[in-house]
Amino acid sequence: MINAKRAQQRLVDRGFAIKADGDFGGKSFAALMTFVGGRTAVSPLRTDLGKAAAKYFVTAGLTTPLRIAHALAQQSVETRGFNTLVENLDYTVAGLRNTFGRNRISDDEVALLGRGPGEGSLSAERQETIANIVYGRAFGLANLGNSRDGDGWKYRGRGIKQTTGRANYAQVATVTGLDVVAKPQLLEDPDMGVRAGCIFWQAKGCNAVADQDDIRALTLRINGGTNGLTERTAALARAKAILL
Repeated sequence: MINAKRAQQRLVDRGFAIKADGDFGGKSFAALMTFVGGRTAVSPLRTDLGKAAAKYFVTAGLTTPLRIAHALAQQSVETRGFNTLVENLDYTVAGLRNTFGRNRISDDEVALLGRGPGEGSLSAERQETIANIVYGRAFGLANLGNSRDGDGWKYRGRGIKQTTGRANYAQVATVTGLDVVAKPQLLEDPDMGVRAGCIFWQAKGCNAVADQDDIRALTLRINGGTNGLTERTAALARAKAILL
C-alpha cells in the first residue's frame, strides 16, 4: 500500500489543494494525475478520472506505489497528460512515419495523408483513413482483431490506456457486460475509460513487469513499441517523486 498521507503532503507542497488526511481518494488521485501529466490545474476531466482511479485501480492490483507509478506514467502519455480520452490521429508527415512502421503504412501513404508544413489540422476523413490503414490490413487483423472494413477507425484508441482494436473492445465487453463493441464511444466516458484501462492492465500481466521497474518492457507490452519512451520515463520520475 502507498503511504497516503506522505504522498498527499508532497502534492500539497507542490500547490495542490487537497487534504493530507491519509485517505487517498478521488481528489488525491486527480491531483496526482495532474502532477504526473506535467500539469498544474486539476481539470474537470482529471477530477473524473481521479474518482474512477480510486474506484477501479484496486481491481487491477494497482495497490503498490511502484505499480501505481508505472500505470500513471503510461496512462499519462497515452492521454497526453490526462487531457483526452480519444486518440488523435492528426499526424505530421514525420510524426506518422516515426510512429508506424513501413509494414503498416507506406512512404507514399505517409506523404499523402500526413500533415505537411504550414498545413492546418487534418480533416476527420484523413484521420479516419490513417486509422483504417495503420490499425487495419494484415496487422490489424492479426494483432487487434480488426476484421471488418472501418474497424481501424471505429476501434481507435479510447480511454485512459487508449484501448485499441475490436478484440480489446470485445474483452472489455466480456468483463463489464456492456456492449462497447456496438458502442465504442462508451470508452470516452472517464469512468468507463479507466475501467477499460484496468481490464487491459490486468489481462496483459502488467503488474509483474511494473514490479521489476522495467519501463521499457512495460511500454512494449502496452504500446507494442517504444513510442514516447522518453516522455513515459519523465512521467514515471514525477510519479515516483510523490509515491516512493
